[in-house]
Amino acid sequence: MDYTKNAKPQMSVACGHCHADVPQTEGRGRVKRYCTPEHGRSFRRHMRAMGFDV
Repeated sequence: MDYTKNAKPQMSVACGHCHADVPQTEGRGRVKRYCTPEHGRSFRRHMRAMGFDV
């Protein structure tokens, strides 16, 4: 990790649904956790069905 640059685009995040690498954009904002909004909805629906408060 290069500490002279923004940390967000250097992070390697895997999609919670399909486990693909999710590219990050530089700048402010949240870290992207899912490759598509549909994958985020599917993951949350699955976790709610298992009884987690998501």
